[in-house]
Amino acid sequence: MSEPVTEQGTWLHVKAAGMDLLLSTQDLREVVAHSPVAPLPGRPRGIDGVVIYQGEFLPVLAWKDLPGCEGSKAGPAAAMAVLRPRLGIPLDRLIGTMKVPLNTLKEADENDPAISWIAGVCEVEGQSFRVLDGDRLVALLRRFRGDR
Repeated sequence: MSEPVTEQGTWLHVKAAGMDLLLSTQDLREVVAHSPVAPLPGRPRGIDGVVIYQGEFLPVLAWKDLPGCEGSKAGPAAAMAVLRPRLGIPLDRLIGTMKVPLNTLKEADENDPAISWIAGVCEVEGQSFRVLDGDRLVALLRRFRGDR
């Protein structure tokens, strides 16, 4: 008798703003070397500035502005994940890819301050990961812009 097939997703395990995060490889355009970020006048909340990516300006996330990250220790970025919604995510470190059974993804605790930008949490081999949700993150940044 064969084992039941468990649906899996491929995730990129990264360190960002002092957190262990999983990014869905389906949400990624690519991961590139981090380049200096040009600040924007009157910097919008949630955006650190822009970089030139494929000949166009790409907004870069400001971790310090996200709920649940205010006191985080974002070190110098080593790389940048470029999400499909055209947003650069500074990364402290790339750990590697993981195959994770989709049934291990759980809803975030309603008291988690990051609930507005994560898809949930995932436990893998005793380690807990926040799962970044690109669509929720972009929606949060749009709300920030509307609050101005």
